[in-house]
Amino acid sequence: MKYRILPLCLLLSCSILGKAQIPPIPLPKNTECMTIVDSGFIRIWYALNPLKISDPKTYDDLQRLDIGSHLSKYYSYFVYNSDSLVTEWGKQNRDAQSIPSRLGEKGKISSWSEYVYSEYFKCFSLNSFTEYSRMPMYLYQENSQYTEQIPIQNWEIHADTLMILGHCCQKATCTFRGREYTAWFSMDIPISNGPWKFGGLPGLILKVFDVERLFVYECVRIEQNKNKFPIKIYNDYNR
Repeated sequence: MKYRILPLCLLLSCSILGKAQIPPIPLPKNTECMTIVDSGFIRIWYALNPLKISDPKTYDDLQRLDIGSHLSKYYSYFVYNSDSLVTEWGKQNRDAQSIPSRLGEKGKISSWSEYVYSEYFKCFSLNSFTEYSRMPMYLYQENSQYTEQIPIQNWEIHADTLMILGHCCQKATCTFRGREYTAWFSMDIPISNGPWKFGGLPGLILKVFDVERLFVYECVRIEQNKNKFPIKIYNDYNR
């Protein structure tokens, strides 16, 4: 995937020079063109790089981890919500010559980022991890996907504790793909999962960040539903 994206970055830089006033973002997707792949029983919300944890407008993004019996899905709520609003807008304005590129709340990132415009699926039975990455604007034909085994982090667990959202968390550290990370996980929620590619601890990861704090994921809400909710995938992702 890296070998496909690097040339695209060159194209993007050219397009940005030509139209600097229009930050390139992916075209919106139709949220009615999705298939249910599992039923979720818990949804965890994470702030990506928050400046003020109580103010979503200071986040780079607001993201969700949906966990079901067979798989989990990690994705941007801001992007999904925008796609949903644009889909509804299109139904109500069928004669429009163009559609909005984005509606609703958004974070600080105004242009394309892999960490915002990608969706990540972990299939538990196959031990597989699949990333679907949406390319900006008219490069949508270069949308990429790849599958690998669920990434493994070799965590070292420490005695330090921290309270997050009323849950007692324990500290763990690791080096993963060239970066040193610190995670706080809670055995109150005995689910071995977390944001982005993280997992492998005896409890849910509620906060994780690299030593330079270039990437900070912090839990802001946990929803455990008695009534299960659908976990969906866009139909064209499997093509």
